[in-house]
Amino acid sequence: MKITVLLIFFLSLGILSAELEINIPFDPDMIGPSYETTGDYTFDSEWITITNIGATAETYNLTWSYSDLPQGWLITVCNDLFLCYIPNMPAPVNLDAGESIQVHIEIGVNSTGGCGINITLNDGDLTEPISTDFTFNTEDNVSADEILNAAKIYASNYPNPFNPNTTISFSAISPEQTENIELVIYNNKGQKVKRFNTFLKRSSGTYEVIWNGSDESGKIVSAGIYYYQINYGEKTLINKMLLLK
Repeated sequence: MKITVLLIFFLSLGILSAELEINIPFDPDMIGPSYETTGDYTFDSEWITITNIGATAETYNLTWSYSDLPQGWLITVCNDLFLCYIPNMPAPVNLDAGESIQVHIEIGVNSTGGCGINITLNDGDLTEPISTDFTFNTEDNVSADEILNAAKIYASNYPNPFNPNTTISFSAISPEQTENIELVIYNNKGQKVKRFNTFLKRSSGTYEVIWNGSDESGKIVSAGIYYYQINYGEKTLINKMLLLK
């Protein structure tokens, strides 16, 4: 099958500005379990990946803040080096060329409710700040329609760019949903390179597959831009990735 990609809609939130790429593989409007059902709990978001795709080292500043936080709730934003950032205080993020860092949001919940979170990156080679808003609500604090609208698939691959392997991860509404999902990789000409229909479950609602840069015959493909297309039901998600040599 040959496809021509004229316009790509990213359900995973991928932000590219100057030489900084930010991958957010989940819905920024987060919904956690019902407090009435579960009692106190800690909600952990998936990892947000920040990559310097430029040719020179850069120092960015990360600032985060929260709003409408219910009494007794606790929010932290930490990176994969076990460093947690202080709210409303810019913190340097030093990235060499091609280097990535991951951050995630952790929310301690002790009541029904919700809050807002903002993460902003600026300085470095950015001509203007990159600001992303998130919301979090317990399930018993939102309507059924809002929960239904949040039931989408979000995907990302890491690392990106990559050589030779990349892990493609996506979140599904339920384990049963993966039975009808296929992931197809295409080259920049729209030619099918490889197809996957079995995935490894990593955590609740998160699945992944590793692509080693080979086609269906096992031959390693050339460097360049590739697209992975996730088909589920009548819906399709397409994201771009870059294979380096």
